Amino acid sequence: MIAQPKTGSTGGWEARILAQLEQRDMRVSTVARVIESYNRLAGKVGDFASHTRASEARTREIQGEHERLMEYDRATGGGMIGGGGGSNAIAQQRISELEKEVDGLKEERTLLYRTQATNAQRLLELSDRMRETDERMQQQDLEIADSHEALRRANAKVDDMGAAAKEKDGTIEILQDELSALQLEIVQIEERCSRLQTENDDLVKRWLKKMNEEAEKVNEVTRELELIKRKSAAVSPRMSGAVEEGVLDERFFGEHAATAVAAAAAIRGVSTVPRAAVGKIDARMEELHSIALSHDGEVLAVGGQSNAVKVFDAQTGDSIYSLAGCLKGVNHVDISADGKLLVAASSDHTARIWRLDTGRAWKTLSGHIGGVMTAKFNSNATRLFTYSQDRTVKVWDVARGLCVRTLFTVSGCHDLALLDADGARIVTAHMDNSVRVWDSASGKRVAEAAVHREQVMSVSVSRLGSRILTNSYDGTLKLLDARTLAVLAVLSAPAYRPSRNWARASLSPDERYAMAGSIDGKLYVWDVATGDLVRTLDIHKSAVCDALWSASGTRVYSAEKNRYILILQ
Repeated sequence: MIAQPKTGSTGGWEARILAQLEQRDMRVSTVARVIESYNRLAGKVGDFASHTRASEARTREIQGEHERLMEYDRATGGGMIGGGGGSNAIAQQRISELEKEVDGLKEERTLLYRTQATNAQRLLELSDRMRETDERMQQQDLEIADSHEALRRANAKVDDMGAAAKEKDGTIEILQDELSALQLEIVQIEERCSRLQTENDDLVKRWLKKMNEEAEKVNEVTRELELIKRKSAAVSPRMSGAVEEGVLDERFFGEHAATAVAAAAAIRGVSTVPRAAVGKIDARMEELHSIALSHDGEVLAVGGQSNAVKVFDAQTGDSIYSLAGCLKGVNHVDISADGKLLVAASSDHTARIWRLDTGRAWKTLSGHIGGVMTAKFNSNATRLFTYSQDRTVKVWDVARGLCVRTLFTVSGCHDLALLDADGARIVTAHMDNSVRVWDSASGKRVAEAAVHREQVMSVSVSRLGSRILTNSYDGTLKLLDARTLAVLAVLSAPAYRPSRNWARASLSPDERYAMAGSIDGKLYVWDVATGDLVRTLDIHKSAVCDALWSASGTRVYSAEKNRYILILQ
């Protein structure tokens, strides 16, 4: 009997192996019985053979005696057989007995021959059966050996799995400890968030109060400006010119001079529709992607397929800097409101910042895992907002060069814009035909609307942050309410078709006009209030990738994909 292997479990594979071993034992016992029967049969055959040899010897002995008797009878002249004496009768009787005995021995020999033949046949059959049984046993031995090997491997695997389970138990204990620590940290962070939320609510209230005070000051300055405009001709020609040109001296308005300038610009409504090109700047790049104009209108930055950002004098077109540092092409450029910093969003997964007063690289912001498509400063350049092809928006502390918040946009974007000066809320243009508004502090989505039939290529926000201009590959521009994302106006033209990759539209400073370039090189200008197309300028030789107004609203810069930027008035 084969001993059963010791295992750590009673799985199905062990039951099958045990069943196979039991079947093998049954077959072995059957073969043993066959062998025993064969041995008995062989013994009987041997006995028959001995008996046959003894019978043959007795037969030969009787035949010899019979022949001697016959020979003696012939020698005596037939006295024993042919004579009539008593000895003759005895001899005759003896011969008859011997003949009968010979006949019986012959029959017995015949029977023995037949039995021997039958036994020989059975022996052959048993031999064949034994050979087949031996072959099956060999095959079964091989199978049993394989089963033992499989069992050994299974036991080894069970041991390995037991060791791995112990290791995982240890890991789970470590993770549970870490989870407990993290939960404690989360509780502490939630407490901090609660305190910060309270502080934030207080700051918002103070900010709203401050904004209301500023609004009252602006209204007061506006009323004073109206009064000054009515009396300027009689009081001072110089003062009249200052009001008309937006140059207001602090002698007249003191600490509110900057506010007065903004209010004067809003009152004047000085944005004009461009009529013709008055200048041309050669960017010396094979392909342009983006342009940016400083707030004072003195500096123009250009980004494109080249690894360098080109900086020009916006008035004369003269080259100022060629800012190197990017390892791949530049997708977007932006200049801070104070005109001191320039940022480039590059396909090398970084955003790089230069100082425009020296032309030297200042910061390299790394953290995205895809090409950076857009980068924009907030009003005081303390925060930078970048969007990447990794579908994240990152908020950066500019001074420290650190990422302070990451927003996951879910779907791919083409552009982003800030809805307020600080960048507390931002809007993104998406490939799924939607625009989304985000709270940059919490990273939460505030609003969402599918406003176009095809991809939204760009978003532009009015100066007061109340309206959003979108440009879509479906051939329409839409003006949205920044609070509700409701469509206020739809702007289109029969032949207008934006470029798929680079198609930024912009609002004029006074928000009267919207402008966008087409893939056929034409520049389109619409009246926002009526939705009418007011002008089409066929001035470019390739697709228009970017177009923007100067802060004064009297000059337009329009960039075509192939190398050139036109200055229009």
